[in-house]
Amino acid sequence: MKNIVTILTSMLLLTQVGIAQETFKEKDPKAKAILEKLNTKYKSYNTIDIDFIVKLKGDGVNETIKGNALKKGDKYAYDTEDYKVVCDGRSVWTYVKDDNVVTITSSDDAEEDEEVMNPAKLLTIWEKGFKYQLAGFKTIGGVKTQEIRLFPENPKKSKFHTVSLYVDEAKNEIAKISVKGRDAVNIEYAIKSLKGNQAIADNKFKFDTSKYPGIEENDMRF
Repeated sequence: MKNIVTILTSMLLLTQVGIAQETFKEKDPKAKAILEKLNTKYKSYNTIDIDFIVKLKGDGVNETIKGNALKKGDKYAYDTEDYKVVCDGRSVWTYVKDDNVVTITSSDDAEEDEEVMNPAKLLTIWEKGFKYQLAGFKTIGGVKTQEIRLFPENPKKSKFHTVSLYVDEAKNEIAKISVKGRDAVNIEYAIKSLKGNQAIADNKFKFDTSKYPGIEENDMRF
């Protein structure tokens, strides 16, 4: 169980996309136009509710994980069969269910891999630290998508090689996200549903340890 959380925290992806990072010195204006259109839509939502599927393959791992993610302002939460993560905007609780252990960190201390493991934050991952290129079109499950490849502006300091966004051209929504890291594990997010401006109670972004008898807490905040 800990391995899955570790892998998700490392967040790597699918197959090599076939274009070297060094090819892209500038931000492609065509890709930028698509990303800005996406940004306008997602930022118009006060809340976001996502159902997703994560597939992990490689280095002895072959897993499919279903989950739900919520976002409300700078608060977020996501939940799968194995783990639960809650952020109230200041602190992050990462709870491993089988181990009954929660680790608490400051949201200000979030690293690159922790940002990428959050499905809600993946929707606007391109906003800083990436250059991007419109790679073409791909049909996924009968849906025509525009593929945009993101590359870290400082690849030597990044844990990720490539992030590929597949944008549903008709709906102006991300249909799939693939992240390729510098390890042997490939990870793919499929967005099964995305609903904006849903009523989400504030208690969804609070972790109540009293609900977990015998829980072990590791508070890493300073």
